[in-house]
Amino acid sequence: MNGSMSKSAAGFSVVGLVLGLIAAQLSAGFGYAFPTSPTSLPISLLVLAIANYLFSFPIYRYRKQLGRYKEGIRPERPNPFYAVRVLILARASVLAGALFAGWHVGVIIWLVSFSVAPENLMLTSSFGLVAAVALTIGGLVSQWNCKTPPSSDSD
Repeated sequence: MNGSMSKSAAGFSVVGLVLGLIAAQLSAGFGYAFPTSPTSLPISLLVLAIANYLFSFPIYRYRKQLGRYKEGIRPERPNPFYAVRVLILARASVLAGALFAGWHVGVIIWLVSFSVAPENLMLTSSFGLVAAVALTIGGLVSQWNCKTPPSSDSD
């Protein structure tokens, strides 16, 4: 992960943390329902993390085949437009995962600090945090899979 991407992901995490803390405090202060993640959110984030990896696997496989290539029939390149789309999805997944992870950390901090009975809410927030971290990791692995292959001396 390059420097600007890590700064962006860290910034998104901090923004999510602050928004999570503010939303929890305001909802409690005004007597509204606590902002919990629906059950579908962790499931969706996990599916997206797996999809990121699966979409980037053909590009990884090409890089691996190209590394072993010496002579003969050159491995078939994946479509470059496909590779760019996968890379864009991976970068968006890293940022979204960082934002959701920050949100859930903020909500968990508020629950631990100010809530009287946080057991049920902690469980849903913890599942959301685990799924958000999985999405971030899936995006990072997908970005790593989308690296350009090493240049060969024969070309």
